[in-house]
Amino acid sequence: MKFNLRTTLWVILYAVMAGGTLAIFSSIDSFIKYIFSLLTIYIGIRFFRRFETIGLRITFVLLAIFMYFFGVVMFVVYQSLTNPEFLSGQ
Repeated sequence: MKFNLRTTLWVILYAVMAGGTLAIFSSIDSFIKYIFSLLTIYIGIRFFRRFETIGLRITFVLLAIFMYFFGVVMFVVYQSLTNPEFLSGQ
């Protein structure tokens, strides 16, 4: 399979969507969090159906994990700036 700019952008877009939905899943406590879990699984299935090479799949998983951590860190930074008691646990 030929790797071009379009393929790269698709991989990044899928990884951002999967990582973002995982970050939302781990950040909220209501029942709706499970919808984000199912959405992440759906995004992964769509990606794996579209791209069949091992290299792209590994890249997707690694980028999704990175985006997940990035999203969680951004959520914690936002919460600590808007609510100073967030980090103290009170």
